[in-house]
This record gives sequence, C-alpha cells and structure tokens, in this order.
Amino acid sequence: MGMNKRGFKVVVTDRLGQQSSCRAEHLEILLGDGRRLLLNLGGGDSAALQVVAESESETLMLRPSAIADNAVALGLLAAEPPLALPQSEPEPMLNLRVQKALSDDDKLLAPRKHHIRRWARAALLAADADVTVRLVGEEEGQALNRDYRGKDYPTNVLTFRYHDAADAAVNVDNDRASPLQGDLVLCVPVIAREALAQQKAVDAHFAHLIVHGMLHLQGYDHEATRDAEAMEALEIDILERLGYANPYVA
Repeated sequence: MGMNKRGFKVVVTDRLGQQSSCRAEHLEILLGDGRRLLLNLGGGDSAALQVVAESESETLMLRPSAIADNAVALGLLAAEPPLALPQSEPEPMLNLRVQKALSDDDKLLAPRKHHIRRWARAALLAADADVTVRLVGEEEGQALNRDYRGKDYPTNVLTFRYHDAADAAVNVDNDRASPLQGDLVLCVPVIAREALAQQKAVDAHFAHLIVHGMLHLQGYDHEATRDAEAMEALEIDILERLGYANPYVA
C-alpha cells in the first residue's frame, strides 16, 4: 500500500504474483464469513477501520505512519475488547450398561444395545448418568414388580433411582456433579404384547419406555395431572427428535 500527498495507492497481488494498483480513498475487504472490513483512507492522523456484521459493528482506530516516500505502515491505535463468547454447558455424559436375562424367544424381540443407548442418550437432559438397563422375561418382571411395588404381575418398565445428581456435591477434580445412578428394568414379552395390541412398531414402544424410564430417573413423575402433562410433552418432543410419532395418539 503506497501513499502520496493526494492519498493512498493500493497494490493488490493475487496468488499468481500478478499485481494491480489504484489510488483509493476507501478500502473494503470482504471476509469469508459475510463480514466486511471498511478502511477510510482519507488521510489525517488516523484511519478508521470498521468491522461490519449483520447485527453489530465495532470500530478500530489505526494510525498511519510514513516509512518511505511512497509507503505507509498502519499501526493499531485503540480497539474495543473482543466480546467473550458464551460458555456452553458441557453435554451430560451417559455410562450405560445393558443386561439381558431372556429366553431365546424373548431375545429375538429385544432391541439392540446401540438403539437402547441412542434412546437413553436422547432423554438425558442435564445431569451425567450411570444407568443399567436390564431386559427381563415375565417371571423376573413379575417378581420385581411384586417385591418392590406390591403388584403381583409383570409390568412394562420399572425404574430404580439410587442417587440423585441434583443433591450431589460437585467433584472438585473435574468440576462435575456426581452422576445420577439408577436401573431401568424392561419386561420384553410384555412390551412386545403391548406394541401389538396398540398397533405400534415394537422398536417405537421400546423407545418410548426407555425415554419414559430415563425421565423418571431424572425426577419427572406423572402422579399429578400437571406433572403428567409436562412429562408427556417432554416424551413427545424427545421421541419426535428420534423420528417416532406421538405415543399418546391412538
């Protein structure tokens, strides 16, 4: 970039080494991200460089200093401090184990581990979690439902929460709260029968019950009407993002 009494001479060199020049009062540089750099070359003790974006602009003052009869150096005079980028919350981590206590026939109906992980991960909203998903037959499902809920029949999903991350102290070593801990027990033949009776795809019903159980682990409930509506709305949204239809629509 050269300078004389009438203003600046701008020299542009392309990647092949070819040069072109012109005298200019203003210089505009287009950046790849859509912003523009506008430099006023009108002379005086300083030149103003403006960074123009869609929603905001900032002005930097540059001081030109002649270093030869036909050259100028532009030095930074003052600048607004850059805006700090917002700190994003770390994504919650899921430590998942899948256990299968199934007959050969029930194994054919059970979902794959990577599907279970995908469904559970989608329903993990904030806290880290350490979760075991146990797939069982009717006998174990009935025994667990009887022993822990006092209901002597197998049910589709049981949730056991052992540790609530919301009440845990923050680990000073990694600045993360201790994970919530719990088990989900899914009775495979019951879920398969329910899917058939409700005319749903088996994988869609499994996905719904994994999401439902994961929300229970995180403290969501459906005893009161308002709580049930909030929980169902979350389930619908999560399942939609997973590619499944509203499970509450017949």
